[in-house]
Amino acid sequence: MDFVRDAFGHLKAIAASEGAKALLKAAGVTADGGVTDTADPKVFIKAAKTRQWAREPKVRTLP
Repeated sequence: MDFVRDAFGHLKAIAASEGAKALLKAAGVTADGGVTDTADPKVFIKAAKTRQWAREPKVRTLP
């Protein structure tokens, strides 16, 4: 879970199979454009070429 949380928090793409969805849920990872299915590797590769900047407001808050 720590690995998944860290990847999500660092705005990285995550590829997850159907069986891994329980892990994502337990880690508090919400589906977005950077969380892809393993069935289509091209979608993951495209997402992995950059950070998932739209996710940043969900994971970073300024005091």
